[in-house]
Amino acid sequence: ASIVGLALVSIIRPGVSSQNTEYDGGVSISVNENTNTLDTIMDLFRGAFPDNIVQATFGKHATELTNKTRKDGTTYIERSLKFKGGMNMIGVIVFSIVCGVIISLHPRECEPLMKVIQAVNDLTMRIVQLILWYSPVGIFFLISGQFAGMEDLGEMMAQLGMLVITVLGGLAIHFFIVLPGIFFAFTRKNPLIYYYNMLPALATAFGTDSSSATMPVTLQCVEERNNIDRRISRFVIPVGATINMDGTALYEAVACLFVAQVSGISLNFGQVIVTAMTATLAAVGAAGIPSAGLVTTVMVLNAVNLPTDMVSLLLTIDWLIDRFRTMTNVMGDALGCAVVQQLCTKELTEMDQEKIPQRAEEGV
Repeated sequence: ASIVGLALVSIIRPGVSSQNTEYDGGVSISVNENTNTLDTIMDLFRGAFPDNIVQATFGKHATELTNKTRKDGTTYIERSLKFKGGMNMIGVIVFSIVCGVIISLHPRECEPLMKVIQAVNDLTMRIVQLILWYSPVGIFFLISGQFAGMEDLGEMMAQLGMLVITVLGGLAIHFFIVLPGIFFAFTRKNPLIYYYNMLPALATAFGTDSSSATMPVTLQCVEERNNIDRRISRFVIPVGATINMDGTALYEAVACLFVAQVSGISLNFGQVIVTAMTATLAAVGAAGIPSAGLVTTVMVLNAVNLPTDMVSLLLTIDWLIDRFRTMTNVMGDALGCAVVQQLCTKELTEMDQEKIPQRAEEGV
């Protein structure tokens, strides 16, 4: 999904102004980062394993290239690892995933830590609920400030319109081509019938704007209308509603390159790869609630050192885009059930055969 989004935003270039002929769309060396593609990719993997997780929350190491001159007059490039401000988002995400896996493998030993994490999460949610009461006023002034600083309001509206077209086009490609292709490749069944049976869930996803709120309808559709085994659906759907965010990953990748284009910042190939990988990882941590992708979009912008103040502009169109990417997320979860059931057919049959003697002994 991220690759589809990056390809479309690089072709359509919604953030490039018609009056800006010098900006080439983002494949050259960045005007702000004196690095090359290989260094950017290596910094990504180096940052995935931070030396200090606390330090990773407010700083990160990055490679810088400096032109030096020898005594004989020849020049050379010196690489140095510099500590810069800004959260090491990749390191924090990888650390959180590892901790979550370890806690799930040892629930009894890690129960006190789980209670602490749950308490911190509850506290954070209470604080967020208080802030949300004042968010309309804050969002109004954020957007007003962005619009007041624009030289050409009509041009920005046109760019936001092209962003909507780009995102919806990417979601359509993923929804109608990529996902059915994966479904047919594994199951050899007609995806149109499966899609038709999922219409109630898709309508609910569009209306509620939340994959978590759509979960009961999704379960009903895959079990009753598409004949997915209950043991498969009850595992895949809840997990998918939490970590399988295809539409969110696509949107975040497009939004980051859009911000770079609007800001006149050109990203090299390595930074584009970092954007794709960060968007994918950040989408895993996105909550299944309305507009959760905006929060993770800020994380991705920080990862590639792009201005985060442009997020306020995305608020003006997020309410519409979020509904379509929620439908994509829900459909991805539903198709995942069919793929998993196809791959686990042998195991499910063996489990059913083992239950037959047990039921006979019990007199059922």
